[in-house]
Amino acid sequence: MSSTIKKNGTLDGGWRAQIRALIRIATPLSLSQLSEMSMNVTDTVLLGGLGATALAVGGMSTNIFFCTFITFQAALGGASVLIARARGEAHAGGGETRDLSALITSGFVLALILCLPVLAILLPASSLLHLFGEPPEIVHLGSRFLHILLWALLPDLAIIGLLRIVLPALGSEHLLLWTMPGMAVMNGILNAALIHGWTGLPKLGLWGSAVATVITGWSIALLLLVLARRQQNLQSHLRLTRMDRAAFWEMLRLGLPMMGSTAAELLAFQMTGLQAGSFGPISGAAHQVALSVTSTAFMVSLALSQGANIRVAYWLGAGRPRDASRAATASLGLVLAWTSFSALVLLLFAHRIATFYIDPSSPGGAEVVLLATSLLKIAGVFQIVDGVQVVCAGALRGCDDTFVPMVLMIATYIPVAMGFGSWLAFHAGMGARGLWTGLASGLTLAAALLATRLFFTLRRQRRSA
Repeated sequence: MSSTIKKNGTLDGGWRAQIRALIRIATPLSLSQLSEMSMNVTDTVLLGGLGATALAVGGMSTNIFFCTFITFQAALGGASVLIARARGEAHAGGGETRDLSALITSGFVLALILCLPVLAILLPASSLLHLFGEPPEIVHLGSRFLHILLWALLPDLAIIGLLRIVLPALGSEHLLLWTMPGMAVMNGILNAALIHGWTGLPKLGLWGSAVATVITGWSIALLLLVLARRQQNLQSHLRLTRMDRAAFWEMLRLGLPMMGSTAAELLAFQMTGLQAGSFGPISGAAHQVALSVTSTAFMVSLALSQGANIRVAYWLGAGRPRDASRAATASLGLVLAWTSFSALVLLLFAHRIATFYIDPSSPGGAEVVLLATSLLKIAGVFQIVDGVQVVCAGALRGCDDTFVPMVLMIATYIPVAMGFGSWLAFHAGMGARGLWTGLASGLTLAAALLATRLFFTLRRQRRSA
């Protein structure tokens, strides 16, 4: 957070400094998240060459693994709040008031503990797949694929997952920019080599994709750890020491509601995908096109949310709630600029974007393009409210406020996004358009409620200062 400190040693909470700091945090975070998304695309393309069964098994198993992983990784989010707050206190007071290495050790212990429920959910993978109504062949192959992926759980969650949360709070987010794109490239090369047996490697077919993911996870985790340890400003912090028990419980108090919010959001979008597929392959394909485009654009909003989390916590730690309000406002301004631009692109070029994914001359292609164009226009409208709600949630986390936002998000995602969307789809006859209208309605209500909550929370912080 060097841009926060002026040359004379005082803290700079001006608008330019706020915007620079947010862009500096959000840029590597969004690029690293896009790199991770590209890994799933690469896996899908390469597995598609092995046939429909391999594609179905690999795609479904990877989706189950990463949805579970992302949900539990969200519980580590409290670490960034505590670290950013501690750094704010240190910069305002002229010295560290809390041992950052003890905070990071507490986060590492929490990450190790979180691996246990993930294992408990995914080890009995065959029962899970039976529950989803998958045929016996898919159950057998999918459970084996998931069991291989579980070997990547420790590096993905306890090392990469933790460092992705900790490094931006320590002002070293650039390390993610150095490593995460390389992770995507390495994953693609290893996938191709192990699936097809290139360069003398064994030809593992379907299993090659899972093994490549495991090797990539361990390699990048170790590389990221080595690079971080070589940074002079991180050497004293990235070492295991006696954990801070009070910080551990505080991380859990902050992190569990974050996990609940993430689970509710994932559930809403996953259920929408299943419901869209129930209308037939055209609706299912159009939904996947719209989801792919909006998920890509959302990575920037998500990165700005993480930036808001860190900056608000930092300024509150420094005892400057007015600058915390300014950081939250700057985050909202940036996300409104980005989402307005992306919404305009979707509204103006929806048809052209859809044809990039689907050839209109292919069997059923014209119908998919027509429906995907319609869904992308709906998505263009909710891009803005989706960005607002995620940034407001991030800023509230920086204020140590995670439980009430979780309740608000569950109350809007489940009955509105899912419930109202299902009613529009199945009872009002709108089909996939109804599902996406439901998502837009839920996100709009979430944005309004979270923005209101943020306004009053920050006003209370300013008055109590």
